[in-house]
Amino acid sequence: AARAVLTVQSELVQKGGQVLIESRLQEENTALLSPGLIDVTSISNRSDAEVFGPLLQLIRVPDFEQALREANRTHYGLAAALFCEDKERYKQFERVIRAGCVNWNRWSTGASGALPFGGIGLSGNHRPAGYFSADYCSYPVASLEQDRMQLTGNLPPGLTFE
Repeated sequence: AARAVLTVQSELVQKGGQVLIESRLQEENTALLSPGLIDVTSISNRSDAEVFGPLLQLIRVPDFEQALREANRTHYGLAAALFCEDKERYKQFERVIRAGCVNWNRWSTGASGALPFGGIGLSGNHRPAGYFSADYCSYPVASLEQDRMQLTGNLPPGLTFE
């Protein structure tokens, strides 16, 4: 699994992606990787394959509307998060974005197992998931919201803000 993530990272760099943070194997003969971040803005023919590991692809866009179009350009859509303090902008994001977990000023990881999983894209199972969710959920999308941008608790392992 770790080799697969590192292979994707190498392929992205070969296609013109710029390494912002390199994902590295933390210990030989394990699958433990440090998080990686690759700017893939200059790659014109980007793959739409999911990467199951700590490797993010950054795509720079000129405005919010283009960001929404780019985010919805995938066939997947497990989770999406918007960090801003403008509630109207978040409402627009929530209406337009195609993801199963749509968060406002909250991480897009660590969601409750009681929430729907994956939404309507290929990431999901196209139905509510979690314990008894069929009793309370008719559309497989959930949202965690916070009206202020602030760090809560500890950062996930390997992440720091400078």
